Amino acid sequence: MRFALSLTAALLTGTAALADDIVIRADIDAATVFLSGAEITQRASATIPAGTHRLLIAMPDAARVDRIGITGPDGLSLGLPQPFSGQVIAEGALDDAEQATARADVAAAQAALQAAQDDLGAADAGLRALEAQLAYLTALSRGGPEGAAMPVDPATLPQLLATLGAETERVQAAILAAQITRRDLTQILQDRQADLASAMAALDRLRPFGTSIDGVEVTVTTETELSAELVLDYLSFDAGWEPSYEFRLNSETGVLDIARHVTLYTDGRTRWHDVAVTVSTAEPNRQRLPSEVYPTPARIMEPAPPIAMETSRLGGPGLEMADVIPMPALVAEPMAAVAIEGLSLSYVLAGPVSIGPGGEAVLPLDTMTLATETTARAVPRVDDTAFLIAAGRNDTGEPILPGHARFFRDGALVGEDVTDLIPAGAEMELAFGPLDHLRLIWIDRTLAEGDRGVFTSSNTQDRQIAFGVENLSDRAEEVRLVYATPFAEQEDLEIEVTLAPAPDARDIDDRRGVHAWDLSVPAGATRLIEMGVALEWPEGQVLTWWP
Repeated sequence: MRFALSLTAALLTGTAALADDIVIRADIDAATVFLSGAEITQRASATIPAGTHRLLIAMPDAARVDRIGITGPDGLSLGLPQPFSGQVIAEGALDDAEQATARADVAAAQAALQAAQDDLGAADAGLRALEAQLAYLTALSRGGPEGAAMPVDPATLPQLLATLGAETERVQAAILAAQITRRDLTQILQDRQADLASAMAALDRLRPFGTSIDGVEVTVTTETELSAELVLDYLSFDAGWEPSYEFRLNSETGVLDIARHVTLYTDGRTRWHDVAVTVSTAEPNRQRLPSEVYPTPARIMEPAPPIAMETSRLGGPGLEMADVIPMPALVAEPMAAVAIEGLSLSYVLAGPVSIGPGGEAVLPLDTMTLATETTARAVPRVDDTAFLIAAGRNDTGEPILPGHARFFRDGALVGEDVTDLIPAGAEMELAFGPLDHLRLIWIDRTLAEGDRGVFTSSNTQDRQIAFGVENLSDRAEEVRLVYATPFAEQEDLEIEVTLAPAPDARDIDDRRGVHAWDLSVPAGATRLIEMGVALEWPEGQVLTWWP
């Protein structure tokens, strides 16, 4: 039988007369984790006597679950599930086998610590007794009212002195041995303290239930005693996942290995131990319905009256009256957001998954290999060096989702970034850091022409610019140089641009004036592009361009 109910609504229900309470635990068995949220399955086992009982299922995240479904065996009638909190239980009452072993280790460590403390206490008592004996012998040998009396027969003095000396030596030797023993026992005590701390930390990592629990209660009825397995299903938004990557490029061959990882995260309250996990790109909380469409009538109105302006607080001349500037109507436009249309992929993680108390686990998913072509791209004046670019096509058959990525070139880490979505079949470009041996050059030759300077008047300007690449390595390099040359969109502004050599590609990526040169730069050589710019515009206008 199965019953699902909103826990908020379930609070309004009553509770039948019960024979007794049965407290059990439920553990996460499987989960489908979405980018935000998770569909979780928990399992619980209980022996339920005949009659009607209240079943208390320990479930720390029950209060944050919107809906929960409970399935039981035939013959078991299930009531309405509802949350409870603060139920007192005996310590360790709901331990599983691993937690019980860890708790037993804590108890053994506590017993060993107590024994070490007792041994050290006994050693201290023995040491104090020896120190009392030494104090008495010292007092006897010191003489005076409390010292040993001179023997009547002087011939017995040597025997008395020998006895005092022998006893003093024996007691001092015993004290030394006792101090050594105490030092060893102190070390043993410290070791037992460390053992206890380690055992307690191991138990804490397993996150056992405490002496009070929260969870779900449900009324159960059976005519005969049942050994029941209960399955709890619910959607939780206290878990999710995100992808991460390591892009590893071989710059010689162009082979790009993409190691994909899955970062699972939870709120840390519910224990994830040996869980069968599937990660999915589906979004259960995504908008399901189209937006409502409302009428948008056009209206006219009288113009607003002029607005009186105060004198400038900065001391400048203020405007007593200002012309009204009509304000554009506000239009509700959606903000930019990443959308993955029609995409739902699932990855079944190999092996059971456990997440520690920190609530996060990074797990390897797989490695994909792509073929790329590498090029050196140079953007003079903006950058100091060229950069290595790997271009290719995502032919893996599935998209590469947005996520944090680390970039390696020939085994060396060159940077970290957040990648954009790369759809299946899409062209892609990835950057793998600067090429320090390809230095970029930008020269304003007009400024180096002595008295002539920059020829400019109120409405003309001539500039001579050179830009290029210097190859400091011992081998030739192929470099794609990109530069934005000036252009005019106004008829009154006349521009004449000369380029030598001519670019190999013009207006690349539909960007007007952005040209590219494919240069072969020999080892130790420099390749320059010469650009001349002549501009003329009407008198009284101002030029807003710089090379």
